[in-house]
Amino acid sequence: MWVPDSLGQLREWLERSGIPHESWGTDGTKSVRHLWDEIEAGETTLDSEPPLRRVTVVTLRVRQGGKELVEIAQLMADGSWRPRNEAPAEKRKPGEEVSDTARRCVAEELGVEGPGVVVGSVSERRLRRDSSPSYPGLASEYVFHDVDVEVPGLSSWNFWTREVGDGVVSAHLWAWR
Repeated sequence: MWVPDSLGQLREWLERSGIPHESWGTDGTKSVRHLWDEIEAGETTLDSEPPLRRVTVVTLRVRQGGKELVEIAQLMADGSWRPRNEAPAEKRKPGEEVSDTARRCVAEELGVEGPGVVVGSVSERRLRRDSSPSYPGLASEYVFHDVDVEVPGLSSWNFWTREVGDGVVSAHLWAWR
């Protein structure tokens, strides 16, 4: 694991590693600053040789009427759209239990909190290596934990939620599929 000392050192590492980051922060991608924030928050770690971003993700399975909830698009803060077709998910923070990450995801992504949210079983971990849509050109390794969650009060139709706090995503469009 490699931890940069500063945002400047992170930029230098990206350049030395040949990772094209000049367009990051536009067209639905995150900026180098956002990557730095993820590293500082412990949500992301880096390997320097070869360059690799590692993230642990908690993915929710929210069911209603025989269908699962899927985020079909994100409206980015810059006005662009990012197609998703993904279940609700959140990056796990260091020392955080999977169930706590699931509850945080429900609160941040769906705007629902409280005792009515029921976190069920957690599946075994699965691994995927892929290029990150948030940081194009940076190889990423994802460890996923899938969690069954009951969330009361969600619309049975397509619905929007507002993002709280990240400054990159403004809103999420959800559908049952």
